[in-house]
Amino acid sequence: MEWKDVFPVLAGGLVILVVALIVKPALLGGPIGLGAPTPAPVPAPPGYVPPTSAPATTPFPEDGQAYTQNFRWTSIDGGVHTTEVRVPEALFLEHRETSRFADPLAWGRYALAEEDRPVLEDLARGIAPPTQNPEEEYFRLMNVVFFVQQIPYEYDNRTQSYTEGVLPRYARHVGDDVEYPKYPAEMLVDGKGDCEDSAILMAGLLDALGYDTVLLSYSDHMALGIRMDEFNPYYAKYTPKYFAYEGKHYYYVEGTNYYGGNISVDSLVRQGRPFPIGNTQDGSIQSVKSETPKIIPLRYIPAPAEHRIRPARLPAGGA
Repeated sequence: MEWKDVFPVLAGGLVILVVALIVKPALLGGPIGLGAPTPAPVPAPPGYVPPTSAPATTPFPEDGQAYTQNFRWTSIDGGVHTTEVRVPEALFLEHRETSRFADPLAWGRYALAEEDRPVLEDLARGIAPPTQNPEEEYFRLMNVVFFVQQIPYEYDNRTQSYTEGVLPRYARHVGDDVEYPKYPAEMLVDGKGDCEDSAILMAGLLDALGYDTVLLSYSDHMALGIRMDEFNPYYAKYTPKYFAYEGKHYYYVEGTNYYGGNISVDSLVRQGRPFPIGNTQDGSIQSVKSETPKIIPLRYIPAPAEHRIRPARLPAGGA
């Protein structure tokens, strides 16, 4: 083949190559050469709202080992619900191996435990879904109260109070009794607890919803106080009881007892309807009716006690 015949063949091949690599991809919207595609911007349609970012994932992996507890409870409107609670096993076991404060003034620490916060926030949203209607806020609050009040009561000194069936390592013996304030996650896994456990769990749930609460400590009982500027419901056949602390009013909230309930050595016999806010007279706990409780703020910072320091005497004849 002569050079004059080769040249048209090469020219034709070059044209085919240009069409294959540049013209056709450009028409079809594919990549040109090795660069990434650069599509022309498309104007948004009228009224378009860009999607919000996805919610943050829970710090506990969904596929990790966990305890699952189902609670059946009645809401303020009489509806019966079943709420599932999932607590990471590692969190629960860590709490069980944590020593307890002997002084009740420090028990607010359990309600505000940061590691329990995701569990409490998820549970609070399930019991009391967010609302834009201010008039529904009271129903959200009462559903949290009613949920906790309906968790079965059990004393600290009974092995039935613990999912393992034995007293925890740091259960503290006080005379013939046992004291073991539970973290909220422990109360949820055990599915039962006594008065301070209920008050701590309720405090944690309400704090997750933004309420200001305190613990109310009686000689033989613990309950919750919730801050309200004024609370005088039209339906109440009682005078709502509150306690003043640092210029704020905290209304009494029972965490365990029910109308008609009475405490026995076996369990709390629950009858009737849950206790509303501020009612201290219709229950069976005498200390609540007659005593003024010690108010325990959740964010308690211990202050040094006043001490009188005396100089030590040196032994006679020596330094």
